[in-house]
Amino acid sequence: MGLKFKSAVFKPALKMAMERTGHGRQLGFRINEVSEGFVSLDYPYDAKAVGNPITGVIHGGVIVSLLDTCCGCAAMSVMQVPSITPTMDLRLDYMHPAEPLKPIYASGKVYKITSSVIFCRGAAWQDDIENPIAHCVANFVRISAPKTDFSSVFKAGIERITSWSK
Repeated sequence: MGLKFKSAVFKPALKMAMERTGHGRQLGFRINEVSEGFVSLDYPYDAKAVGNPITGVIHGGVIVSLLDTCCGCAAMSVMQVPSITPTMDLRLDYMHPAEPLKPIYASGKVYKITSSVIFCRGAAWQDDIENPIAHCVANFVRISAPKTDFSSVFKAGIERITSWSK
């Protein structure tokens, strides 16, 4: 079983990392579901992330980030000890642009685990998962950090948040 099932702090830690600090906070990603080897997120439409002001379409970089984050979190969920899983490779295919004014949903799922790499697939969509905006395959390096102290991670995140508001 992965870390999520061994520790009640995995989902809250992931939620804090995603919604209150760093990149996820800046873009406004929200966690919908976390289970071993699977994560789903969403991104509410935000006019500040529009890539083309004429059409109102969200910049493709937001979709890349959403899928990378979603798959990376799924990779972390299968680790046996507190770990980080840096992206080693990400291949993304855009199928069509996102529609303006609608949220974007994403899911990432682990499909293979080796001694050094975790392999994931992901998709981003709006109204219909069968009509994706983009899909990806991604590989993440397994880096175990058994001495990771989640309280220090939370403390550092809180210090960053409070320093931004000054």
